[in-house]
Amino acid sequence: MDLEMREALDQLGTNLRGEVRSVDAGLRDALSQVVVDLRGETREALDRFASDLRGEIQTSAASLLQQMREMESGMRRHFDVVGESLRSDIRAIAEGMVASREQTDRRIDEQAGRSGGLEGRVVRLEVRVTDLEDGRKPRRPRRRR
Repeated sequence: MDLEMREALDQLGTNLRGEVRSVDAGLRDALSQVVVDLRGETREALDRFASDLRGEIQTSAASLLQQMREMESGMRRHFDVVGESLRSDIRAIAEGMVASREQTDRRIDEQAGRSGGLEGRVVRLEVRVTDLEDGRKPRRPRRRR
């Protein structure tokens, strides 16, 4: 190869290297800008998504809270009805117990009266038996008043 050709090729190589470096630097700058732009767009999209999601969560939470309040109110009414029903049943049982107790007391009093009468008769019979066993003449029974 001759000297001119070599110098021309060297110059061409130098020029190409310079262009490659220039294009490389331009591509790097362009790529860096694309990355910056993508990061910005991605951040904006994520911020919009987060904002939308927060809104949906708040709406859902408000709806859920309202439903819970309605359920609480319904449960309170239900328990009030059940409680009143139980009060009524307990009152009826208590009244039945009082009536039963009064009836039992009355029967106990009647039985005590009968027992007292029987006890007196038994004592009189024992006296008569004792008198008969002793050979004495039985006493005359007292008159009832």
